[in-house]
Amino acid sequence: MMTPRRPLREDIRVQSTTSYNLYGIPILFKDAFVEPVDLNYVINAVEDRVPRPLFYGIDTIIIGEFEDFVEKSTNAKYENGSIMVSNQQDDEDDLIDDIVHEAAHAVEESNPGYLYSDGKIEVEFLGKRKRLFHLLKQEFSGKMDVWAKQFMNPEYSRQFDRYLYEVLGYPLLTTLSMGLFVSPYAITSLREYFSTGFEEYFLKDQNYLKNISPAVYNKIEGLLEDENR
Repeated sequence: MMTPRRPLREDIRVQSTTSYNLYGIPILFKDAFVEPVDLNYVINAVEDRVPRPLFYGIDTIIIGEFEDFVEKSTNAKYENGSIMVSNQQDDEDDLIDDIVHEAAHAVEESNPGYLYSDGKIEVEFLGKRKRLFHLLKQEFSGKMDVWAKQFMNPEYSRQFDRYLYEVLGYPLLTTLSMGLFVSPYAITSLREYFSTGFEEYFLKDQNYLKNISPAVYNKIEGLLEDENR
């Protein structure tokens, strides 16, 4: 069932509208793309890979420059029924990744009980966090105990996010987390663990996701089975 469209945030002023839409969801421009982007290619690619029912919680997709993107060092977010995406994109694939990742957060918002009430994704996530923590202790001669409690907290922490990205760095985390997480960003929180897995399932390698994150894989499969009934 389609949900009623919600009003845009009051601080968002759309500069122009277009005839672009993704599964009937209007794509609005707060600001134009900094570099040319083939939006038709992006729309077709997303619709080819992600089934329509997984976009039911989304009312609008807004492209532009947003202050909190700079403050939080991010380039997309899902909020109040809208996917907001930066107008600074490396290429079409970068925009596809952003839209699908934020669609995953919309899926979470619509299905929290199904995804998380049995604890399977959380157990899987924290088990991987624990293994990564011990790998890092070996790498830094045991000087990680100050962060031990944070590694076992599944919720998002901006301080911990910055520690992973700015102090440890994604190159090191990529090496140490290979075979545990689909990407370093998946380490950030339980929600990002699911959302990066969602990206992996629809845009990259389903078999790889099944092998290293079976709880996430099985939940996505269950979502698709429910939609097909």
